[in-house]
Amino acid sequence: MATHTLKKQSLKFSLIIVASTVFDVLLHQAHQDPLKNVSTKAQSIVITSGWFLPAASASLILAFCTMGLIFLAIQKTLRGTKLQKGGAFGVALGGMYLIGMIEAYVLFPVSFFGEVYTGIADCCGILLMSLLLGKYMAEDTIKREEDRLPALPAVLIIPVIYVLMRYFSYTVLHIESSYAVRPLATLLWTAGMGCWIGVMYGLVGRNVWQEHPFKHALLFGGLVFGFNWLIFNLFALLFIDYPVSDLVYRSVFDAFAIVIGVYISLLFQKSHNRQHKGC
Repeated sequence: MATHTLKKQSLKFSLIIVASTVFDVLLHQAHQDPLKNVSTKAQSIVITSGWFLPAASASLILAFCTMGLIFLAIQKTLRGTKLQKGGAFGVALGGMYLIGMIEAYVLFPVSFFGEVYTGIADCCGILLMSLLLGKYMAEDTIKREEDRLPALPAVLIIPVIYVLMRYFSYTVLHIESSYAVRPLATLLWTAGMGCWIGVMYGLVGRNVWQEHPFKHALLFGGLVFGFNWLIFNLFALLFIDYPVSDLVYRSVFDAFAIVIGVYISLLFQKSHNRQHKGC
């Protein structure tokens, strides 16, 4: 019986991933990603060999599988109905992809609206996947509001730490950036990305309870955000000839920044709670 149930769940999961990937790929056909023809970088071997579509589809399946498995792993800790859980997760990760795409506009001479459309296409695919997983594979979990960590101060601290760590990466690690030639665009994108990660934490991170603050921070920053962010950044290899080390550095240090931001916010909250109880 257990084996039959596992097979049924695996089939259901696979069908949802495939359906969401096909939906995402079809949306991408309406507009070509500007990175495919960026003038300042050589095209990737994936494009020059003519294998872009199958490689991109396989990469999307990998990304959706990763997101889907993470959602199923944490869904019991999330608050709300099945669809509310799926919607929150889809908005959180879909928004990350949408804002993440805009960094290409900051770094390279590509169309802003082209990158926004690419992000919207991925966002729609992620949202569809999350809603389907929520409806057919999650459970309703109605918790009291006090059972969750407060959104503040994390949604304020996370963006600050993210911006500081990003500029450390720009200036010390020398990851590719436009902070010197396009300082305002770089600052706006960096701050915007940091703010969205704070929103992500408010949507799906603060529900993931762990007794130890560092474990909680590691679970959100390293797994929910970090692992998905690494896969997102590696998508650049499908389009352009780009140093893998740069993509890994920016992903790892971004995840590290979020772990630190969540951890500091939890310590701040604990200190505030102790002072409040003392009063």
